[in-house]
Amino acid sequence: MNTFYALAPLLIIVAASLLILLLEVFLKRESKNYLAYISLFFLFACGFACFNFWNKEYSYFNGNLFLDNLSLFLSFILITATGFVVLISLKYIQLQDTNYGEYYSLLLLALSGMLIMVSSSDFLIIFLGLEVLSISSYALAGLKREDEKSSEAAVKYFLLGSFASAFLVYGIALLYGASHSTNIPEVIHFFSTGSDLGLMALIGLGLVIIAFGFKIAVVPFHMWTPDVYQGAPTPITAFFSFGPKAVGFAVLLRVFYPYWKVALNSQAVFWLLWIMSVLTMVVGNLIALRQTNLKRILAYSSIAHAGYLMIAILAQDNMSLVFYLTVYLFMNIGAFAAVISLSNKEKEHLELDDYAGVGFKYPWIGATFSVFLLSLAGFPPTGGFLAKFYVFSAAVRQGLIPLVIIAVLASLVSVFYYLRIIIYMYMKEPAYEIEIHRENPALFLVLFLCLYGVLQLGLFPGNILVFIKQAINSLPLF
Repeated sequence: MNTFYALAPLLIIVAASLLILLLEVFLKRESKNYLAYISLFFLFACGFACFNFWNKEYSYFNGNLFLDNLSLFLSFILITATGFVVLISLKYIQLQDTNYGEYYSLLLLALSGMLIMVSSSDFLIIFLGLEVLSISSYALAGLKREDEKSSEAAVKYFLLGSFASAFLVYGIALLYGASHSTNIPEVIHFFSTGSDLGLMALIGLGLVIIAFGFKIAVVPFHMWTPDVYQGAPTPITAFFSFGPKAVGFAVLLRVFYPYWKVALNSQAVFWLLWIMSVLTMVVGNLIALRQTNLKRILAYSSIAHAGYLMIAILAQDNMSLVFYLTVYLFMNIGAFAAVISLSNKEKEHLELDDYAGVGFKYPWIGATFSVFLLSLAGFPPTGGFLAKFYVFSAAVRQGLIPLVIIAVLASLVSVFYYLRIIIYMYMKEPAYEIEIHRENPALFLVLFLCLYGVLQLGLFPGNILVFIKQAINSLPLF
């Protein structure tokens, strides 16, 4: 149904971002908590709108922007992730000298870019959404103005993000030249009928894959990830670890869902993705073994998980991909929330040695952090175990047994560096005592919700799988 209502979630978020900017200019209060509460109100309103639009198939701009069930589901988990980031930022920005009103405005603008990307199947509109997300992200990465690492993170993110955008634009140009369209189903359908310009289209598709390879941080396009994650404010790092990855895989899902069905010869693209998946899992986990900084460990962990998610693309199992992203929201943001909870005004405690004895001194934080780490490693009964099980099972059914063997071995390697953090928390004597800021109810709420999500999705995934199945079934048939 072509209706203006299709723009409602996007307009709510953009209006909230602009309102926060205006309030920051005219009110100039020292505490920015009221801006966080305004952000949460509008995020709730946006989530409520997505919930009410379920099964209604609204669209606008001649169908170029739509709200099918898949885009609504992805929008909802992105809104949830942003809400979590806002909550864990309440005390953080006061303690770590990032107390700027534009913090929340940029966060919502980045979310608006992601909402555009998951709600369109036209490459040009996706590019516009990507640029809104990217420009906001560059600014967010450099918000610690007095920190050289934060400035370095912003510059590296900007330079490599610009390269990725250039690849994407050139790829879209080649696809348009070959198929005379920027609409994803029409472009992909060209692969089943085109012959004269098939090579141009194949190169264009390859460039698009490379561009999104930067955004989802797969090897060899991962170089920016550890430095940006380490230098950016930690709540923003949590946002980067999930948001761009989720929308990147959402776009790849919309590309490869029709591609696998209509492409006459998909072997070149298949093996490109296969090699990228293997390199991402192996390199991400092996380099993580050498890290001692928690943000860098989680950065390489994030790279490795992109490799596991790539297996779902190769296995053509969209349900396992979306379920994995849902679980990843809770376990990854939960892990970063635990890292933030062990910070104070003087410094952020990010080195492994800082975590010695933390499990006994702060048992609630130690226990929840341990659950998130075990979920990231894939231990039952957490959601991380089921997510990997669904992806690997789908790959086995498709005959991708060598890929699954490599993935299982890579997961075993990851167990070492996840358990090493737990060993430090419970089995190492602290060389010095760390004191944290205990009065942070919003952050502890996020820890609880993420813990509940990880265990709920691991023990009782049935309810969410019903919604995911409805979301996947909303994809058009080819």
